[in-house]
Amino acid sequence: MRAVFFAIAVSVCGAMLPGTHAFAATSDASCVNGPAAGTPKPSSAGITRTDYTFAHRVDGKCRTLVTQVRAPSPPSPIPVPMILAIHGLDGTPNALAPLLDGWTRAGYVVAAPTFPKTKKDARGKALSSEVVDQANDARFVLDEMVDHASTIGFDPDDIGAAGMSLGGMTVYGLISHTCCQDARIEAAVVMAGVRDVFPSGRYVHQDVPVLLLHGDRDVGLHNSRTAYTELAPPKWFVTLHGEGHAPPFEVPRSPASAIVDATTVLFWNHYLKDDPAAAQQIVDVVKATDGKATLQRNLRNQ
Repeated sequence: MRAVFFAIAVSVCGAMLPGTHAFAATSDASCVNGPAAGTPKPSSAGITRTDYTFAHRVDGKCRTLVTQVRAPSPPSPIPVPMILAIHGLDGTPNALAPLLDGWTRAGYVVAAPTFPKTKKDARGKALSSEVVDQANDARFVLDEMVDHASTIGFDPDDIGAAGMSLGGMTVYGLISHTCCQDARIEAAVVMAGVRDVFPSGRYVHQDVPVLLLHGDRDVGLHNSRTAYTELAPPKWFVTLHGEGHAPPFEVPRSPASAIVDATTVLFWNHYLKDDPAAAQQIVDVVKATDGKATLQRNLRNQ
């Protein structure tokens, strides 16, 4: 059984948003143990960032999720798509900040929670149960965001999910595993993603388009190669030649970050903004890298 506690505030004026979750937050403030909810953060050109604190109890244990929410500035006159971004093992969204900023400037609201520290086995590998918890946390954050979509300024019918490393496995759970599938997700990006067994359930063919990106010097490249063969189309796979695990995606970033930034924005544009020209533009971007990246794609369901 899960109890829900919620604290959130509008970044401009600090007023609490309406709703039952806001009321419930006062009943157990100890569960909301992050920084002040709705805290405006220094913004850069084209971006307004506000940090929100979402918290829920799972099996009696509080899980607090401080969530960075980036929105285009000035605000769009119409709702924009939203991307749920999931960081890697024991990371924070700060490692992905330049990438998330780029998505926001391209016209997306980006919600990026910080997950609790991951429990590991004796080898330092994340417990598979932790990925299920993280997927459930992600779905909870999505619940809270959707509850207030009109205030935040995004369209709850246009939602993408992106994950880095272990966060990529969380995204696989959200789109293609019986443990955690969430039908609200319309498109997914997996960056250097882990693909491993969950404690129970099975992988199934997903109903959403997926873009995989992975460096070929990463020892985990087999994860994306396996995933690509198992995923249903439409699916895209960009291999970044000469690149390792984190530098194309996380700070400090390698020059391949430009390929990541361009292809991911075009992927979101194609599938969340219904831009038909963006599909060919992905192909053109990869061709223009002079062999620094290669592309596989299977679009037969389109």
